[in-house]
Amino acid sequence: MAPNLELYPILKSYTNKYNTPYIEIKEFIEFLEKYSKRKMEEHPEWVKWTSNTAGKFWAELTPLAEAEKLILMADTAGDRIFMPSYYADLIRDAYQSPDDAAMDPFPSEEYLRIILPEDHVSYLNVENDLAPYFEREENKGEADYPLDSPQANAIVKLIFPDSFGHALVLVPMIPRRIIEAALLKVRYFLRKGGNKEYTLHKLSPQFQNKERYLRDILDQILIRPLDCVTNMENFGDFQYLFWAYFCTLAKNDIKKKKEKLGEDIAIFQAVSIIEACNVLYKARAVKEREKELAFKSLELHMGKPPYYYTLDQITKFTSDKGVLLLSQYSEKELDALIKKKTTESQDRQLPEWLVLTGKKGERWFILKSRYLSLCTRLLIETRPKIRQAITKRWTALLRSFQTESPMEKDSDFNTLLESYTAGISPVLMALLEDQKLVWVYEEMEHEETGIPAASRIFTKGRLLPISNLYALRRKDLITDARIMLPFWYSIPIFSAIAALFYRLGKGKKKKGQDSGEEAGDELLAETEDISGQLRNTAREIEMQHVPAGYTLESYLSELESRWVRLIGRENRQNLIEDVHSLIRDCLRTLFRTQKRKIINPESIKKMAFALIARNPTLQSIKDQDTLRIYIELYTVKLLEHIKR
Repeated sequence: MAPNLELYPILKSYTNKYNTPYIEIKEFIEFLEKYSKRKMEEHPEWVKWTSNTAGKFWAELTPLAEAEKLILMADTAGDRIFMPSYYADLIRDAYQSPDDAAMDPFPSEEYLRIILPEDHVSYLNVENDLAPYFEREENKGEADYPLDSPQANAIVKLIFPDSFGHALVLVPMIPRRIIEAALLKVRYFLRKGGNKEYTLHKLSPQFQNKERYLRDILDQILIRPLDCVTNMENFGDFQYLFWAYFCTLAKNDIKKKKEKLGEDIAIFQAVSIIEACNVLYKARAVKEREKELAFKSLELHMGKPPYYYTLDQITKFTSDKGVLLLSQYSEKELDALIKKKTTESQDRQLPEWLVLTGKKGERWFILKSRYLSLCTRLLIETRPKIRQAITKRWTALLRSFQTESPMEKDSDFNTLLESYTAGISPVLMALLEDQKLVWVYEEMEHEETGIPAASRIFTKGRLLPISNLYALRRKDLITDARIMLPFWYSIPIFSAIAALFYRLGKGKKKKGQDSGEEAGDELLAETEDISGQLRNTAREIEMQHVPAGYTLESYLSELESRWVRLIGRENRQNLIEDVHSLIRDCLRTLFRTQKRKIINPESIKKMAFALIARNPTLQSIKDQDTLRIYIELYTVKLLEHIKR
């Protein structure tokens, strides 16, 4: 086997040979040059160090010093190297056979016959200072520390209470290695004499009706002591109580002894470590439980409206008691949970959480189970806003006798709907454009429950046109826009003449009226009588039905609360919107049939009765009188818009 000719192993071998962590640099270079020449006959590789030894030494020494594997010292003794690994190796060797040292106290400076430099050791009180080692998230075990790194060789002096000495350990040994060593000392104690039966006798009153469990745990310590570490880590109420009572019993018995032997000191140190770790394992278990509950609460929040949340909103979730959930877990743990929920999946299905990205880079987190229903919900919520916005747009165009291509072509109409959707509901637009929506839909199709009828937004793998998703027809919106205009706009001959004069009027740059403007004035005067009659009809119906102290709008809201008995805001709003659509359709029909005849309160009342009579849904509503009055008053509201 070829020798390791790196400088660091050679330095470690040198310190072990001379039993000192200090190396005189000048003497070591001379030693290395002579030693390599002697070893070269047996191992030619040593020729590396036979020439320019000092130059090569310093070339390799500098990186080792920068990595803190050794320390360069310039003091009265001359240029020296201090090797921290020397003491660390001694401590590490002392714990290699803890079973053989079970009757002895933990390794100390006296035991190892060394004196540690004050600036190379940390002091910890066993009872109060171990908590940080149970909270660290990285490098939990000895194997997780890089070999010969400063962290792996960091030395700690554990101070025991009541002047029971100290123990030297390395940072990576806390807590697992020292607990294992402590349990082996407890086993040695129970095996000796009648200590097991004495312990059973003393602790039985504390565990009435649980003596069998008490015997089992004592047997476990004797047979499989290291399994107790796992049980302590997992935390159980019985385990916790046993160690709390046992450690107190052992410590009190030892304190009573006038002369304390090495075995007494060993068991006192052992139960002091176990007692402290037992409390910390319980605290960690409680914290883990709180974190688990907080994560469950977080997922419950994700399943509540509005169902889509940014990372900033997730960090501000609170419990039912108003406690910030982020106080129960760290931001790093939250990031880990989100990464797990958004990436891990089973059976080639989508993850539990999906990430939706907007056009401006916004990121929303949505439960997969809510993805399709959220899309449906947003379509329902956005529909009246879209309808209102386009109706207002087209009303303005028609008022000025203009049109646009979305009024005539379905493709352009869909483009207009998409444009308004992106502005009114960016989340909905992002959902409709997201490929994951198709995948969620396909997954749900293969489930037993299937896809609800209201959520069937795909056909043959393709998304329905957005006008179909909204259940909006451009012809209906044009009609809605026209009904908002003065009455004479719906009379072709009048509107044509008015449009002609409107365009001529727009082209004039000088003041004054021509014959076309006069004709327009005559037309407006001719229709004024119709508007006045409609105004009188609306005022008469309003005075008949609206009580004192109410406005038309407030009384309509009052009536809605009486006749709409559906549970759920969405269902209520959908029913009201359907009734409004039916009233508008009936009013259009009334205009066509009445033409220029007078529309009076009686005709409005007949319209309300007829509307209810031919609609089974409206017939099923219990409060028919309230519904009829509501229909009449909503008609009044429409007439008031028409007169403008």
